Amino acid sequence: MGQGDFVKKPDRRFKLLVLTQGLWMTTLLILALWWGTLLWQQGEEIANLESQLGLPSHKVQSRLDRTTRMIAAESGAFILLILITNGVLLFFFARDTRRSRSLEAFFASVTHELRTPLTSIRLQAEALQDIEDNPKHTPFLNRLLEDVGRLEGQVQQTLELARIEGGGGLTLQSVRIRNFIQTRILPHYTLNESRMRLTVEMEEAFVQADPSALMVILRNTLDNAIKYTRNVPTVLEIKGRSHQSVFSLDILHRNSSFSGSADQLGKLFYRGPESQGAGVGLYLIKTLMLKCGGTAEFRPAETTFLTRLEFKIDPGSETHGA
Repeated sequence: MGQGDFVKKPDRRFKLLVLTQGLWMTTLLILALWWGTLLWQQGEEIANLESQLGLPSHKVQSRLDRTTRMIAAESGAFILLILITNGVLLFFFARDTRRSRSLEAFFASVTHELRTPLTSIRLQAEALQDIEDNPKHTPFLNRLLEDVGRLEGQVQQTLELARIEGGGGLTLQSVRIRNFIQTRILPHYTLNESRMRLTVEMEEAFVQADPSALMVILRNTLDNAIKYTRNVPTVLEIKGRSHQSVFSLDILHRNSSFSGSADQLGKLFYRGPESQGAGVGLYLIKTLMLKCGGTAEFRPAETTFLTRLEFKIDPGSETHGA
């Protein structure tokens, strides 16, 4: 995703606003002219009636002129007010659009610049892990790799949030869900009795998803479990099964410490009383699932937290799955 993706949506919004305002102003001007014409015609009819009643012609003409001036003044003031109001609205929207473009360009630049050094650090840590013989150093290298992987996930999460808020779309394709989790998600985590206990029981299925978005969805789910754990190790159960045209993926966190309002989960920037994040993770999960044509549901309990993800199954793509 390039930096240009961040400014396309504001441009479209501004053009749409200008078009809408133009149509609105045209409609109001037509109505104002129609009302003015109608009132002017009514004034002439009243003048004719007054003439027929025998009133002096100079009085009739004076009243007609006064009525005409009043109609012209009020119509002109109404039209001027419309023009000023719409002009002010367009000015402030254009100013906010320019600010939004600047912030999004800066945002895109920073996040893209972060990816390169993070990738370099991860590669160097992996190289050290391969050549390091001292077992005392292994836990530190593992922790370094986990932290770098988590930072890479945060950068990717930030980019996805910017893409969503900027109106970007996803590229849906068939994904082998079990293979995707085993090869592209689990290798980022240290799975042992001291850090994380993970049980996986799931069928293989081809689901409709964007691989990049799916990476963010699943990593956010596991990272949240690690953050909100009552005691180490984190205990997780992943179960997946197909039902008609839907694949249901349940990720159950057995020793969760999350506390907060279940109704607010999935809303942007919502943070629980003891939250350690920015309130973006669950919002991204829910929003990306909707864009993939699925749903996300969160069920917190006293010591457990269930995330249920439901994907659409793509049964005709066994030979094209990711």
